[in-house]
Amino acid sequence: MNTSTRAAAELLVLLGGSANIAADADYCATRLRITVRDLHAVRGHALRDHRVVLGVIKRSEREIDIVVGHYTAATLSLLINVAVAEELAEGEQE
Repeated sequence: MNTSTRAAAELLVLLGGSANIAADADYCATRLRITVRDLHAVRGHALRDHRVVLGVIKRSEREIDIVVGHYTAATLSLLINVAVAEELAEGEQE
């Protein structure tokens, strides 16, 4: 598992897991934009302390911006979306 894939998997856990992601992860320049189902499921302090996270901004009751840097944001959003899609597909097969 490469560094970006590992970071995306770790961030997904800190965001409350795939089931807590309400919409596709998006990115804007240096930020990951995440909409969650339950903000209380997000492990905020651990998220802020993650090695790739430069900052966390709560945009609304369900929207979070995670500042990660210009080159990292696009990669992490793609990897998080793939992980969520894979877990949804596995759930449908069961």
